Amino acid sequence: MDNSMIQGLASQFDATRVQQISQLIGADSDQTSKAIAAALPMLVGSMAGAADQPDQRASMFGALQGDHDGSILDALGPLLAGGYASRVLGADGNRILGHVLGANQPQVETVVAKNSGLSSTLIQKLLPILAPIVMGYIGRKLRGDSLDEGGLGSMLGNERSQMREADSGLGGMLDILAGGGGQSSGGGGLADLAGDILSGPAGKAILGQILGGR
Repeated sequence: MDNSMIQGLASQFDATRVQQISQLIGADSDQTSKAIAAALPMLVGSMAGAADQPDQRASMFGALQGDHDGSILDALGPLLAGGYASRVLGADGNRILGHVLGANQPQVETVVAKNSGLSSTLIQKLLPILAPIVMGYIGRKLRGDSLDEGGLGSMLGNERSQMREADSGLGGMLDILAGGGGQSSGGGGLADLAGDILSGPAGKAILGQILGGR
């Protein structure tokens, strides 16, 4: 997981950002850190799964070139400071979640809640805040590396493969998400694997990156 895209994404959530987000959703900052660490691979993995589908990849590429070019990362402080800006951020996030999680969203919320100790109600506030930040980070990578639509699919696919290689438990969850049904071929769903994210190598690395910013 060294030098992975998701490690760079996790580094965006330093102590100040985590504290701002915890205040926005009304949660403890330590639990918020865990929730962010659990949510990031689920969001990136879901986006990678969406990018496997040509029509969804084209839609994502268009959004990344337009509204999610990475400029959000330069304005996170004001956006997370509350009020109108954070409400706009959340509304945008809900639209993103509808596209990339779809029917899997309740199960993803359950996984993140179980890994963090936060209630599902708080996770429902958190995920829409995180989604535009994740998209913005991917958009900045896209522009910085001068990637086309095919390059977007390859970048996200490689990131998912890297997470799978680093952590088989997390990889199983991402494979379920990529399948779109929230359930494995053996009948187990995401919720059955919910305890694995932060205890595995990849989850520990992501959480360590976030906590290292304190």
